[in-house]
Amino acid sequence: MRILFVALLATHTLAAGQQRNEPAIALTDDIIRKAVRETIAEDPRPLPSSNAQAGAFRANPVEARMSAAFEQAKVPDCLHPDALKLQPAQIGPVAVVGPYSLPWVIAAAARGKCR
Repeated sequence: MRILFVALLATHTLAAGQQRNEPAIALTDDIIRKAVRETIAEDPRPLPSSNAQAGAFRANPVEARMSAAFEQAKVPDCLHPDALKLQPAQIGPVAVVGPYSLPWVIAAAARGKCR
């Protein structure tokens, strides 16, 4: 966001200088690179880490995979939004939503796809 602000400010300054018949400074790649580096250097936020979970406490990877697999295999409740997770309400490529999906919820309950 700051880079965009600096670029707009530089453009405005150059345009104002041209209106006063003053010699304008040409924006070269080197000037732009220098402005970007200065803006990044004064930005207080740290750069994103290459490893998103570096330094964070993580659970055992086997335990995490088992938890994810258990959540996927769990039979959903028929009265919750994920009731049609195992039997989506679709007519061909068209998804049926809202109260129109009630026949699919009833069919999922009858087939045991939700509890």
